Amino acid sequence: MDSRIQDTFTVLNGRPFLKDPLTFFKINQKQRTFLTITDSVSVWQEDLLLGERMLSDVVVCPFISSEEPTSLETHRTELELAKNVLKQRMKYPGIKESPVLEKIAKTWILPTKLHLGPEASTFLSPAESSISTYLEPIFTVLKSDPMIHLLKLEVKDGQERQFLYKFLDSGYRPSIILVKWSHDLDDHIPTAYCAGHLINTGYTLVQLIDQYAMYIFTEETLYDICSMKTTGGVKNPFITEILNSITLDTDMKQINTE
Repeated sequence: MDSRIQDTFTVLNGRPFLKDPLTFFKINQKQRTFLTITDSVSVWQEDLLLGERMLSDVVVCPFISSEEPTSLETHRTELELAKNVLKQRMKYPGIKESPVLEKIAKTWILPTKLHLGPEASTFLSPAESSISTYLEPIFTVLKSDPMIHLLKLEVKDGQERQFLYKFLDSGYRPSIILVKWSHDLDDHIPTAYCAGHLINTGYTLVQLIDQYAMYIFTEETLYDICSMKTTGGVKNPFITEILNSITLDTDMKQINTE
């Protein structure tokens, strides 16, 4: 790996992240929002460290799948517990006997920065609905623009693909997307297609650790450089556009040398 990349990124709780997120987002930028979708309480507890690094609000949207025994109320209870621990820190009763609670207590994030969002399965249906509809109450509470600076997806059984498609379809372009892929990016075709769509819409894969991938939005959207209405036997509009660009560049060089 390039040493410059190593200097830019780090690993937090086994997941890739920016070493200096405040420089990336500019510390004087308006309020930052970190939205995490997970089907496990233990996962969002790990995310508190990311919220601390970003000085952001953390919005937890639990994904309650049919196979997942935890309920929305379980997540609500655990979130309130985390808030109480953060209020009292090491003075919280029994804190030293609980490694989980002690880890929360040592995270420097304000309890007022933690929020419970809507249950994530509501984002997926009906097909034409926009996620903005469900997130609007949260942004109202935060008194912020409807922007997501960091989106983190950590769910099972390939469900991350549905959420990625839905967020992109709703017009959201988080500055950073952290996703735990359920399958190998090269060996599982649906996952490869979803990752390819993410890159085509302006994201760059900057770090991959096991199943955890980190993407940064660059605005270099491939869909903007060609038309999807091109007919006449064109197999791939992207390749056609690239070949046309190469041909044009070659012709211009010939003209300049004559």
